[in-house]
Amino acid sequence: MSVQSGNLLMPLPSRLPEAVGARGFSLLELVVVIAIIGILLAVAINRLLPYIDEAERVGVLTLESQIKSTLMTSAAKRIAGGKAASISELDGSNPMRLMLETPENYVGELRGYDGNSVPRRNWYFDLNTRRLVYRIGRRFGWSDDDEFMDNPEFEVRVAFDDRNGNGRFEPGTDELYGVRLQREAGAAWLVGREPAGQ
Repeated sequence: MSVQSGNLLMPLPSRLPEAVGARGFSLLELVVVIAIIGILLAVAINRLLPYIDEAERVGVLTLESQIKSTLMTSAAKRIAGGKAASISELDGSNPMRLMLETPENYVGELRGYDGNSVPRRNWYFDLNTRRLVYRIGRRFGWSDDDEFMDNPEFEVRVAFDDRNGNGRFEPGTDELYGVRLQREAGAAWLVGREPAGQ
């Protein structure tokens, strides 16, 4: 067999020479390489999965800060507009209604709804308790009985000095301290502590 190159015919060797020492992997070498890669992946995943939990916690804390800012802005607008008495309307309200955009994982206001049937890693406002609730996602590395972790719950409260003792904010009588988003449950998870017994 020959190949034409320009005007010359060059004969092709009938067999290509083998490279010196070239041979394929043995099955044992291939198994060892796969085992090493598997061990490295297991170690890497074990190290990286807790960051998913931490990212979830930080996301909740970030939204908590945004809600606090929104509440303070709403209260300031009411005071500046001469409507300080309307601040009491914020007490027990759904703070998500004040947000320009609610998070994608906010499912809405629910009444008479079992919170455990809300998908994990989602927010909802419980109309019965008047609390904003976040359902914690399943934690990596914890046992299946991690259900005893409290979901973070928040309640909007108007803080004031109740000088006349009637339990309601009255602008002419009571001194207004502000509006706060009060943590009612789930504080241990929010500060990053493991549940008791872990």
